[in-house]
Amino acid sequence: MPSLCRVQLSAGFTVLAGLFVALGFCHAQEESKGEKVRFTTVDGVEIHGMFYAGSKRNAATVMMLHKLDEDSRKKTWISLAETLNKEGCSVLTFDFRGHGQSGTIVEPSTFWKQPRNLLSVRGGPKKETIEFKDMKPEYYPVLVNDIAAAKAFLDNRNDTGVCNTGSLMVLGADNGATLGAIWLNAEWHRFAFTPLDPIMRIPAKIAPTSEGKDVIAAIWLSPTSKLGSRTISISTLLDTPGREYAMPMAFLYSDEDSMGKSIAKACETRFKGTKKKDDKYRLTVTFPIAGGGKLTGAGLLQKSLEVDKAIVDYVQGVAEAKGNEWSERDFRKTQYIWRFPPNAPFPAKLPNEKMLLFDTYERFLPR
Repeated sequence: MPSLCRVQLSAGFTVLAGLFVALGFCHAQEESKGEKVRFTTVDGVEIHGMFYAGSKRNAATVMMLHKLDEDSRKKTWISLAETLNKEGCSVLTFDFRGHGQSGTIVEPSTFWKQPRNLLSVRGGPKKETIEFKDMKPEYYPVLVNDIAAAKAFLDNRNDTGVCNTGSLMVLGADNGATLGAIWLNAEWHRFAFTPLDPIMRIPAKIAPTSEGKDVIAAIWLSPTSKLGSRTISISTLLDTPGREYAMPMAFLYSDEDSMGKSIAKACETRFKGTKKKDDKYRLTVTFPIAGGGKLTGAGLLQKSLEVDKAIVDYVQGVAEAKGNEWSERDFRKTQYIWRFPPNAPFPAKLPNEKMLLFDTYERFLPR
């Protein structure tokens, strides 16, 4: 296969591919075999996934979020993860709770004490497994806790030197992208917090920048505004990272996907406004996929469409332009707060806890 930097992409990708060729970022690496991993959510669900360590400690890390009612073992999904890893990235794929292998409630007492779990998951306290069909539609935002657990897993791996969560990218498909957008909005409201130390006379301190700063890009495959029974404005949801902070985003949709196109264009218009030629927005792009027909989500990753190659070019270009050097996260020891000025901040994570506090994440949905 020729170098990805020389591949002729479909019409929607040619200009962007040229940009990344100019950046000179195309260095294939030996492919990792991947490692089966498990981690537990704050409410006691065991999540299964695959982790692919990158070629270098400071290489970009990609967290992939599958569509609900599918899983992370889809052939094209695995192929994309392996391709990204072959090009040097660290990659994490995982099954959301109730999907694939992520069905075990390893801490039933913890799980069922959460009112939202008790009200919106069929089966009740005697049940020690969870399936997608058990979930009522209003429950879906709770799955953002799985993404938070995945990020905590990656932060811990960061501190062992095998990935870099200071250069994190999120890649979501269909309503997995919607969940990813909710999580991303939340990250831009999460701040590290140093409590008052009266003995050392050190005042309490909130970090000047949010945790969202470490997410250097988002890639959305066929994003949808439908999440269960909800209709969500994606452009409003992503306003803070996309418009205010000009965080790079790529929206991919097939030529017959009217919703994907509508969301992509609405986001582009909202984020860039009249500043479409502003250099800081140059990596916020829309990708109409010629010949994609009615394919959506992971279905777009068919080899004939060469979408995986376009994604690799985009990831590499953003990493070259926006990537951060590796630094220690020390997630477990760090306290975090949610901040919604002018309201008072409130706890997101307590000291020495392994996870962020359980949240329904509804507070992060557009009002």
